Amino acid sequence: LIRVNAGRAAVLGATLAAAVACGDATAPVTDRVDGAAVLPAVEDTRLRLVPVIANTGVRDRVAYDMAEIEKALQAHDGTKARYHLRIAGGILLDYRARMVGVNPDGPDVGGIALTLHAVSVAAGGTFDINAFR
Repeated sequence: LIRVNAGRAAVLGATLAAAVACGDATAPVTDRVDGAAVLPAVEDTRLRLVPVIANTGVRDRVAYDMAEIEKALQAHDGTKARYHLRIAGGILLDYRARMVGVNPDGPDVGGIALTLHAVSVAAGGTFDINAFR
């Protein structure tokens, strides 16, 4: 027979009871971000700057990512915010690089980059604003 220490048995029982009691709870977002300060900028960028992008494919994808960033910040979901930040930032960097000297919406893309930088600071991302110089 196996001998069980009474103290260990009590701890094990309490742990199991807590696990069973919390088993049906929804999992909270573990990477919480307070993006309330940048939400107005994200919304403004999505509504005023993104629609000006000349390339339809770039415009549609960046609009989608900005909407997802907005939702992620409202839900305090840093992981999702950083994911869409990387996607939108990469698309805009490629777009700007392809359109050197011919980019009529350069100032708007620069404005979007500033918003992405603000989101990166709020969400702990790695967006490099210097890449847009």
